[in-house]
Amino acid sequence: MQQLCEQYRPREWAEVVGQDKAISKIAALRKRGLAGRAYWITGASSTGKATIARLLAAEIAEKHDIVEMDGGELTVSAIQQIQRDMLYYGGIWGSGKTGRAWIVNEAHGLSKNAERLLLTLLEPIPAHVMFVFTTTTEGMTLFEETDDASPLLSRCVQIALSRRDLAAAFAARAAEIAQAEGLDGQPNEAYIKLARKCGNNMRAMLTCIEAGDMLA
Repeated sequence: MQQLCEQYRPREWAEVVGQDKAISKIAALRKRGLAGRAYWITGASSTGKATIARLLAAEIAEKHDIVEMDGGELTVSAIQQIQRDMLYYGGIWGSGKTGRAWIVNEAHGLSKNAERLLLTLLEPIPAHVMFVFTTTTEGMTLFEETDDASPLLSRCVQIALSRRDLAAAFAARAAEIAQAEGLDGQPNEAYIKLARKCGNNMRAMLTCIEAGDMLA
């Protein structure tokens, strides 16, 4: 049986809570096309980075054409393989999605060599390809071996997830899940306290609920 955090991970945009500004920015970009771009998503742990990255990728690519990895896995040889793979369209006959997407989590772990190669890889990006980088680190000093991320960031659409005013939205969603699973026995105020206690980390909140913390 899946943990609650995976069972209830949003499968569509309407299920994402607390990140209206990020969703609006993506909706504006959708009018001109989401593919052919790289995205740099920053935010605190378990506030929606990986979920939004996967939803973005799913807009242009079938599941088997989406590759997800950590920044430390993006070696020189891995980038060279991506460079070859991105020449080809993805999808299956009649699927309607012919794109290919790469999601790089923990992007602050990119090496200097990887960063240097990405500068070439991301300019230009083929019209059927998407890259999504996610990280909890903000600012221009991001990587382990370099002190300037600006050249790479300038090639990406930067999306900063909300870190504030999430408690109410996260509490409401957590309460819905608790009720659906028969794990609810507390008023709404208790869920807001839980959100604040967990630092607005939805995974941590659902772990507490799964352990029966919100039962009467």
